[in-house]
Amino acid sequence: MREIGQPHARYSPRVGWRFQRRRKLLPRVTLNLGKRSAGLSVGRRGARVSTSRRGLTATVGLVGTGLAYVWRRNRQR
Repeated sequence: MREIGQPHARYSPRVGWRFQRRRKLLPRVTLNLGKRSAGLSVGRRGARVSTSRRGLTATVGLVGTGLAYVWRRNRQR
């Protein structure tokens, strides 16, 4: 058993900083810059395709509802 006040083994007690910037390159084309990587997104509200070193992501959603379907394909190493 763990002592009261001790963090659970699955969670890291460290707190990290997050950095994210988005720059519009062309209409419907966005450059996404993060702390560890960069990516490119193409699309409009409700339908978007994004690519980065992690892989390809496609998102289709119902605008204004918060509902979306996300399809991911990880990059092969």
